[in-house]
Order: sequence, then C-alpha cells, then structure tokens
Amino acid sequence: MHVRRLLLELLKPQRKRVALLLLAVVAAALVPVALIPGLAYTLVNILDEHAQPLSLPPPAAHFALLQHAVSWVNEVLARPLSGRLHLLYLWAAVALLVALFRGIVTYFRIYLGQYVGGRVLVQLRSLLFERLQRQSIAFHDSQRVGDLMSRLMNDVALVQQLFREDMTNYLLAPLIVLGGIGMMVRYNWRLTLMVMVFAPLMAWVIQRTGRRIRRLTVSQQERIADLNARLHERLASIRVIQSFAREEYEVARFRELNENTFSAMIRVARVAALSPQAVQFLGYTSFVMLGTYAGLLILRQELRLSVLIALIVLLQQVGAWFVKFGTLHLRVQQALGALGRIVEVIAREPDIVERPEARPLPPVEGRIAFRHVTFRYAEGEPVLHDINLEIAPGETVAVVGPSGAGKTSLANLVLRFYDPTEGRVEIDGHDLREVTLHSLRQQIGLVPQETILFGGTIKENIRYGRADASDEEVVEAAKAANAHEFITALPEGYETDVGERAVKLSGGQRQRIAVARALLKDPRILILDEATSSLDVESEAAVQKALEVLMQGRTTLVIAHRLSTVRRADRILVLSDGRIVEEGTHEGLLAAGGAYSRLYRMQVSSGLDELPPPESGG
Repeated sequence: MHVRRLLLELLKPQRKRVALLLLAVVAAALVPVALIPGLAYTLVNILDEHAQPLSLPPPAAHFALLQHAVSWVNEVLARPLSGRLHLLYLWAAVALLVALFRGIVTYFRIYLGQYVGGRVLVQLRSLLFERLQRQSIAFHDSQRVGDLMSRLMNDVALVQQLFREDMTNYLLAPLIVLGGIGMMVRYNWRLTLMVMVFAPLMAWVIQRTGRRIRRLTVSQQERIADLNARLHERLASIRVIQSFAREEYEVARFRELNENTFSAMIRVARVAALSPQAVQFLGYTSFVMLGTYAGLLILRQELRLSVLIALIVLLQQVGAWFVKFGTLHLRVQQALGALGRIVEVIAREPDIVERPEARPLPPVEGRIAFRHVTFRYAEGEPVLHDINLEIAPGETVAVVGPSGAGKTSLANLVLRFYDPTEGRVEIDGHDLREVTLHSLRQQIGLVPQETILFGGTIKENIRYGRADASDEEVVEAAKAANAHEFITALPEGYETDVGERAVKLSGGQRQRIAVARALLKDPRILILDEATSSLDVESEAAVQKALEVLMQGRTTLVIAHRLSTVRRADRILVLSDGRIVEEGTHEGLLAAGGAYSRLYRMQVSSGLDELPPPESGG
C-alpha cells in the first residue's frame, strides 16, 4: 500500500467536509492574492489626483455589476481630490468587510482542517492497532514491543502535527503563491518576470531539502524506536537488572542510545533550519530588486505609485507564503517519513489469514487430529516431523519432552497461531484452514505458563473470558478455580485493581484467576501450556485443584515440563526432536524404562519430582 493511497482511503469518509475545506481554502486565498493588494491599489488611487482609471481583469470583466461599480469609482476619481472623501469612507467600509470575510473564512478553514485531520488520525491509529491485533504470532515474535509502540505513538504523533497544525496552510500556500504571481503579472509583467528569476532556485532548494529531511526523519524515528524498545525491555526486567547489579551498565547503554537519538534529531533540525533561511534570503533579494528598479521607473514617471504599492503587497504575500511553504514542505516530508513506517505495518499481510470461503466452526465435541503434520518456523529446520495423532473428545493428553522438542509448537498449531508446513490439523474433521479464526478460538481455552492479566480489576480480568457474563457467573467461576477465598480477603475484593502486569498478586493467585477466566469462557477444548511450572509447591497444589475442575469433560492438551503434573493424564506423549517417540500412561511408560522413565528419574534426582509409590510399577 502506497502512502498516498492510504491517505485517500482515510479521507474518503470525510469527502463532503474535504470539499468544504477546499472551498474555504480557495476563499481564504482570495484575501492576500486579490482583496488586500486591490485595497492598497485603490487607496493610493483615491489619494492620488493623477491616478489613472481602474480596470477589471478579464475574468471579472464579464460581470455587469462589477463593471458598473468600477465605472462609478472612475467617475469619482475624475473629480478634484477634495471631492473624494465619501469614496475614502466607502473604501474603509469595504476594508472592514474584507476583514470580516477573512475572519469567517479562516474560522471555517481552521475548524474543518482540525476536524478532517483529527478524524483521519483517529482512523489511522485505530487501523494501525487493528492491523497489529490481526498480525500473526510469528510477526509479534519477530518484533520488539518498543518499536511497535514507537510506530503507534511517536510516528502517529508526527503525522498528527501535520494534520492538526499545517494541513490547510500547506494547501493554501501554493494557491497564494501561484495566484499572487498571476496578479503581479496582471499589474506589471516585466517587473514580475524580473523578481521571479530566483523562483526556480528557491523551488530547487525546497525540493532537495525535502527529500533529505524525509530520509533523516526515518532514521530519527528508528533511533527513537530503539530507545523506546530499550526502555520498555529494561523497565520490564528491572528485577533482573538489580539482582545482577547491572544498573550502571544499563544507564551507560541508555545514555549512549539517548545521545544517538539526539544526534539524529539535530541532523533533522540543522537541515530544517537552513532551508527557510536560504529561501527567505532569495525572496528578500527579489524584493530589493523590485524596489530598486520600480523606484527608477517611478522617478522617470514610467510607473504609477499605486502599481508599485500593489506589487509590494503581493510580493510580500508571495514571499512570506513561499517561505512558509518551504517550512511546511519539510514538515510534510517528516510526516511522510513517519507515515511510511506506519504503512509498513498496515500493508503487511498477516501470515495466518482466513480463506475467502472459510466458514464458522460449529459447536465441537473436541476431537483433535494431526494428519502427517510437519512444521518449521520461517527459517530453520523442522521442529515437528510427520506427526500423526488423534485425541478423543473429553480425553486428557499430556505432551512431555526436553526443551526444544516441539511441545509448544504442537499447541500453537491447534490454536492456529501457525499453519503446518505439511499435513493438516483437524477438529471434529474440520481442517483448521477452512474455518474462521474467531469461531475456532472461541471454542479453545488457553492457560499459559506466564499468566497475562490486564490493568484493571480482578472482576474485569475474569470477565475477559466472556464479556457478557454476570457478576454471579464471575463469582462462580472464581469459586470453581479455587480463587474466591483469596479474592474476598483482599481489601476491595473483586474490585481490587491488580496493577500493571498484576504485580500486586502472587504467581499462584494470577494463575487461578487465569483458570477462572478460562472456566467462564467454557471452551470444549483446553490447552494447558506449562500452567504450573513456575509455581512453588503450595501454589502448584492450589492451581492443580483448580485445573482439575477446569479439565472435567473437556478435551485437554497438557504441555508439561514437570512430570508430576501429568500422572493423571489419559495418555502421555513423549516428544524428542519433533517426533513422538513414546506413548502410554504414566505407569506404563515408567515400567517401559524408555525416554519418559529417564526424564522422570532425572527430575526425581534433581528434586523436581517425587518417586511413585511402590504399587505403581515405577
């Protein structure tokens, strides 16, 4: 997606207001281009007894009313100077009307510009957030949160500055410059041609500087993104930093990145400061040339003073808006550079997409099947090799194995966070690639190893599982998850704010709230990904009781590292190097003395598990 195409798409819902805005911009351009110079020209003619008759430019000459007005003014100008006093009063009244017209037009121009620009920014930020939400897990795994935050906030803020402050002026400036030059030609084309000799050079400076500022802005925004990413990562890991006494190192690294960001900003500022001064100097040189040559013509009585005054007013307007356009052009290029970084995200197609013919997955019994599934990440060797597996409705299947064996990848395929490289995954006979993502994930509950709770109350976090749940249903889910007791013991109960990343709760408490959230969702399929591996023994026991309630009657896939959590599974699969190497019950696999038995005994010897009772056959 191109930047201009994106802007057109964002402006399309506002097309009526955009049309009114353009009309207001054109009307606003009339004031400095035609009305103010015309007022100056007319005033000098009123006061100059040797003034020549007024005339209308060709387009206006077709209007009879204007012709009659000019004829009347010329009649008055033909009278002695003392008889023109009432015309001076009329001129003052017209000047006040011009001022009123200018105020009204400016109001609508600024208001409509703010409205249209504000709506575009709201749409842009929402569109970017929506695209981020719909990107695949593979995308988010490869991105830094700080960089994405920088695009969502800093880059959008740079675009916002343009839309909120400069958009209408950027549209107005070329109208005033081109219209002003046209009016100058109307007054005296020779003088206009002389002062316009520097215009191509001024345009070249603006264009060249704009291209450079755009490149520098992209570099600046990337440095800001690096800084934000570092800040986010280090604040989220402050306990690790302090535990290793690395504060001084982190301060030094942050200071270095901060200086790099400052250097990038200064490069932009240096270029942005130089261009307007160069354009302004060339404009001032034009003014000096006009004043000198026109003065000579007036002394020779070859040019009327009223014409010179009108030309000076026009040149002042054209020069000022030319300089302003140069400054605005730099800001536009900065905004386009930032917008380009935003478009990179918006234009990126998710790795996991629904097919056009995808249909909703009907309510399922919970039968999961892997048919010759091989899977690899974007780069690297396959992590799963030709997996053939079927899980019956209501069955609890545990997947164990060493780190890197492919356990979590297996669970990710069920949620369709990724698609198989080969083969297919089915639920109740439906290929997951043929059903809608929403209908699939609505019927699957996930309790991950690292519980994520959002800032807000405990009640809000539990209700995240089902937004329309009543307070009574929230409480029942918490009771079933063995969480009600500790929640009611808190000062504000279910209205307790958990804080950012739920730091006010223990690991076991967070995990039980996650179980309550999953219970409230009431999924037919449940995935427990290392749900108790990071807990102490006491917390694990409490969470395990909650999980037993959650697992009742549901198809459950348990990803486990600590083997004590899988003893009661109907079936245990042992993964090694992406292949299922063993399958059976806890007792049967211990008795077989294979890979599972070795893993179990290794954990027992390291204190991570307990030996089974003698009658278990272990």
